[in-house]
Amino acid sequence: GELSFFARHLLESGGLATPIFLQILDLSASEEELRRGIRKSYRSLINWGQRSLEIELLDHSDPSTSAMDSFRELHREVSGRETRSAESWQRQTDMITNGEAFALLGRLEGRLVTAGFFMHTESTCLYGSSASARDLFDKPLSHAMLWTAILHARSLGCSRFEMGERLFPHQGKPSKKELGISLFKGGFGGVTQAALDVLWDRSLSE
Repeated sequence: GELSFFARHLLESGGLATPIFLQILDLSASEEELRRGIRKSYRSLINWGQRSLEIELLDHSDPSTSAMDSFRELHREVSGRETRSAESWQRQTDMITNGEAFALLGRLEGRLVTAGFFMHTESTCLYGSSASARDLFDKPLSHAMLWTAILHARSLGCSRFEMGERLFPHQGKPSKKELGISLFKGGFGGVTQAALDVLWDRSLSE
């Protein structure tokens, strides 16, 4: 409910704050309590993914570069082009190696069809990015992967899982895709909290 010292410092140095909404899960709850918070229609979709997908964890004990290259290729395939630099993918791999993040890769009959990247501190895990095969959008590829990430973050000792920003129909002009992603995030339970997105341009403070 209060600004951190760092956020205050950025604002006092010329930073700009934009109100946003975040979907937050309390990982101090039991696994059963977390499961009860999931949208009912999602539970069977998670079960399908757990039965059908082979989900691989990449963390500091096994930071496979080749696996992250596969994630990058899937992301390129889904986006239709390279949307991020090679350096950004290398930074993600470095974060996994340093124990600051983990990735999950889901394979269906040996083919990589879904993947996600999650950053974490000792207390908080953040849903960073994901990609799923476009030709299999009729299958619930992401549900089991995200549920696996939530449980893994809990096993790491995190007490908070940030699903990311939520958008609503009358909040600016969100696209149909953005509203769909927001609806997906809300299906895993938790609470929607107001927050400030603080941006700081160094050149403005000099």
